[in-house]
Amino acid sequence: MSAHEPNDSPAPLAQLERTVRENMPPPRRGANIPSLPRRTDRLLEALDAMGVWVSEVNDQGTITYTSDQVEVILGITAEECVAEQKLEFHPDDLSKVIESGRKVRSTGRHAHNQTRLRHKDGHWVWVANTLIGWTDDHGRFATLIYARDISDVKQAEAAHRESEARYSVVSQMSCDLITEMNADGRYTYIGPGAEALLGYEEQEVLELEPWALLHPDERERVRAQLEKQLVPPTAPPGAHTNLQPIEARLRHKDGRWLWFEIQGVTYPRADGETRYLAVNRDVTERVLAEKARREFEQSMQRAQKLESLGVLAGGIAHDFNNLLTPIMGATGLALMELPNDSPVRSRLQTIHRAAKRAAALTNQMLAYAGQKPLRVEWVDLTAIVEDMRDLASTSLAGKARIDLKLEKDLPFVEGESAQLSQVVMNLISNAAESLPEEQGQLSISTGTTNIDSRSRKMLFCDSMPPGEYVYFEVRDNGCGMDAETLDRIFDPFYTTKFTGRGLGLAAVSGIVRGHGGGIEVTSEPGVGTCFRVLFPAVHPEQVQQAHQAEAPGEFCLEGTALVVDDDEGVRELAQEVLERAGMRVLCAADGRAGVDYFRDNADQIRVVLLDRTMPELSGADTLEAIRKICPNTPIVLVSGYSEERVQDELGGKGLAGFLKKPFLPENLLERVAEVLRP
Repeated sequence: MSAHEPNDSPAPLAQLERTVRENMPPPRRGANIPSLPRRTDRLLEALDAMGVWVSEVNDQGTITYTSDQVEVILGITAEECVAEQKLEFHPDDLSKVIESGRKVRSTGRHAHNQTRLRHKDGHWVWVANTLIGWTDDHGRFATLIYARDISDVKQAEAAHRESEARYSVVSQMSCDLITEMNADGRYTYIGPGAEALLGYEEQEVLELEPWALLHPDERERVRAQLEKQLVPPTAPPGAHTNLQPIEARLRHKDGRWLWFEIQGVTYPRADGETRYLAVNRDVTERVLAEKARREFEQSMQRAQKLESLGVLAGGIAHDFNNLLTPIMGATGLALMELPNDSPVRSRLQTIHRAAKRAAALTNQMLAYAGQKPLRVEWVDLTAIVEDMRDLASTSLAGKARIDLKLEKDLPFVEGESAQLSQVVMNLISNAAESLPEEQGQLSISTGTTNIDSRSRKMLFCDSMPPGEYVYFEVRDNGCGMDAETLDRIFDPFYTTKFTGRGLGLAAVSGIVRGHGGGIEVTSEPGVGTCFRVLFPAVHPEQVQQAHQAEAPGEFCLEGTALVVDDDEGVRELAQEVLERAGMRVLCAADGRAGVDYFRDNADQIRVVLLDRTMPELSGADTLEAIRKICPNTPIVLVSGYSEERVQDELGGKGLAGFLKKPFLPENLLERVAEVLRP
């Protein structure tokens, strides 16, 4: 080492060393040290016990003394160290050694450094040194050095740096957000993914109020879950509780709420603070996809339930139509024969009206069953709503204010105007009944919208192809509905009203399904309800203008007709009506008998009235058998179901006509005349 400037006064240990050199016999401890007095001996023993290595270097840089601790630290004896000057500093640390010696000599103050020395077996040992300079009575300067082995500390520091570097690399490479919070919910660390995932810079997050990123509805739940996941200080290394992932919403800087899966652990730090270290994974797409899947499954379940109930309702309506056909037909014939002043006439009219109401009820059931429109036309939905305006105002009777927002020049809707009018009126009436006595408000609007497979959350969405739709919307500020009621409103015979059959909304759902549309309902108790009904849009260029049929002239019915129906009342009615019109009528109670009758009289039969649903041999099978005998004989199918459904089931086998049950005598005559007309 370089020479050092003398101190003004020697240090206490320096004085001790001077006394040792001048007064004591040959050494007991260390090299070149005289025998020490008991106090000095105890002092060196204490330093040894503390792992402190004491050495002295003169102003020429020569080691003049070293304690035995050098053997513990460097593996060489004190005698070897002094005799052979065996101290080798790491090349990278030489500058620190020189600078520390220069500082002690020039300032007279203590100096500290950390250097590496070569061990006897070749590895490097880190030592922490304290250097004290002093001058003896002869003016000779020396440096007393106290050194401690800090290799373990350096290894721990290196491991810590490696761990932090590894942690930093993992944080930067991870697609997840790594965070740490204190017990109050304030972030103490935020990973580099914060800006990419949440739009915040690191410092912005650290300055936020506690729990600011967490959705208010979920703060208590998350806090309780974190407390359950506390790892106590007494837990063995690596121990952890049964960690459960937490799903919660975090606020993006732009105001959106994103779903994150949070996996972490709460642990106490050495300073007594509690911290929660977590990995936050953005699962927004997964959560939204699962929500959409659940909504779709619920929609499918509702549609399947409605489909099953629709089949049941259609069967019941068919049987009722068979019963109503002879009732309406017989009363119609009786009214035609009775004089106007007959006292029986009023009673028959009462029966006739009741039968018509029953027929309307069965038609509602068939509408619920999803029957397609009987007559297809191109309808302006806004025009239908305007036609219903006066009727809607009457039903409200000043109870509420109606706000109309109707768009003009909408695309057409393909369907039956009567059924679409029923949808409009049913929804308006339903909304009117839910309005409060005062300050009721009803908003009716029409317009167009585009839907795709990802945005559909409505009834019958599974059968709606993506594209443009015309909608009709009714919004009210009435009593609203809870979730349980909302799930059942389209069920037949379900109603929350004191009076009513519960078929209004059921018929609406069937009509909408039959028109290839969908229904979207939102409701909240005490706030109100919104019904939006959508139908596929048809633009003017798609509309095929139908040719006007020529008005039928006078035509006389003659020849033989075959009536095949398993219902006796229907057969008797058809026979009486056709015979009155001048035809000869053959009747068969089932399909097999009908085929036999036709085979025996094929050259005389001009028209066949064939029931769709019969035991043993169905209407379709009977039709096929008759076609094989004589393919040109006109066949009119009679059914309580819609014509479109029958045509779909028969696969286009070439019917001459269709007659809907229940029918009046004039309906039967018109259809037969239409078929037989040249």
